[in-house]
Amino acid sequence: MNKQIQSQLNQLYDTHASQYEGEAGHGIQEQAELEAWNADIFTAVAFPPGSRVLDVGAGTGVLSRILAERGCYVTGLDPAAGMIAEAQSRLPPALVGRLNFLVGDTHQPDLFSPGSFDWIVSRQVVGHFHDPLVAFQNWRGWLKARGGVMIIDGLWRRDGWGNDEALVDNLPLSCLQTRATVAYLLTVAGFVVEKNIWLQRVNAYFAQNEANSVKRYLITAKSG
Repeated sequence: MNKQIQSQLNQLYDTHASQYEGEAGHGIQEQAELEAWNADIFTAVAFPPGSRVLDVGAGTGVLSRILAERGCYVTGLDPAAGMIAEAQSRLPPALVGRLNFLVGDTHQPDLFSPGSFDWIVSRQVVGHFHDPLVAFQNWRGWLKARGGVMIIDGLWRRDGWGNDEALVDNLPLSCLQTRATVAYLLTVAGFVVEKNIWLQRVNAYFAQNEANSVKRYLITAKSG
C-alpha cells in the first residue's frame, strides 16, 4: 500500500513540476516574500558556512537554493523525478558545486551513510510522508552526532488537497491542526526538540497576500 501511495504522489508532482514554482505558497513570488522567509529561517537557525545539509522533499529546490546561497553544501532529495529535473534546470551557475539534487525516498534507510549531514531540513513536506516515524528515524541515522533538524510546515486543511481524498486518509500528517504532532514524533524518534514556533514574518506576508492563508511553523531538534 505504501508503494502505491508514494507512486501516486510521485505522479502528481511529476505532472505538476513545471508549474510548481509559479504558484503562491510553493515558489517564492517576490522579493518581499523571500525576505520574510530569510528572516524567519535565519533568526531561528544559524547554519555555519560549509554545513552539510540534506533538504528532504526538495521539490524544485526553493529551500535548497536559499541555504546554498548562505554557504551550505546542500543535497536536495525528492522522490519525484520530474521535480528533481525542474530543480536542476533552475540551478544557478553560482551554486554549482554547493548544491546537487538526487531522486530518492526518505523512507529508504540505506540512501545515505550514517553521519553524512550536519542538518536535515524540509519545507512543507512532512504531510506527504506515509510513515513519518520511519522517515525521522532514518534522519537520525544520517545525521552527525548532535546534528540538527529544521522542519517548516503548516496547518493544512483537508480541502486543500482537492480531490485527493485517498491520499489524505493514508498520510498521517496530511492535514494537522496542531504543531504538537510533528514535535512528538521527533521525540519518539530520538530527537530533542529545541524550538516549535510560528513563522512570524512569513505568516504576516501570506495574511496580506493570500486569502484564507495557512499558518506556517518551524520546528528545530537535535539528535540525542
